[in-house]
Amino acid sequence: MRLGVWGSLGGAVNKMPVCSFCKNAYEFPKGTTVVQKDSSVRYFCSSKCRKNSEMGRLNKKVRWVRKSDVVKADKAKKDAAYKARKELEESEKVAKTKAKKK
Repeated sequence: MRLGVWGSLGGAVNKMPVCSFCKNAYEFPKGTTVVQKDSSVRYFCSSKCRKNSEMGRLNKKVRWVRKSDVVKADKAKKDAAYKARKELEESEKVAKTKAKKK
């Protein structure tokens, strides 16, 4: 019986690491894991993120990270609006069926 790094006896855990620089989640076999001398672990999704971090750049000031954050925020807003619209439609359907039953 073999225990994996990301699993246990109960089954595999699908935990995706998050990049330490751009905060994107990525699949485990891809990317780079850096263990520093003080035993802290940093995950990078690409060499671009790793090199920018090593150069001391701040992710808040890098244009391509900010652009991806805006895209994520827009997607989250659209998803929230879609979910709210679906919930409203569902509640209207329930109200109509209750009205028909009376």
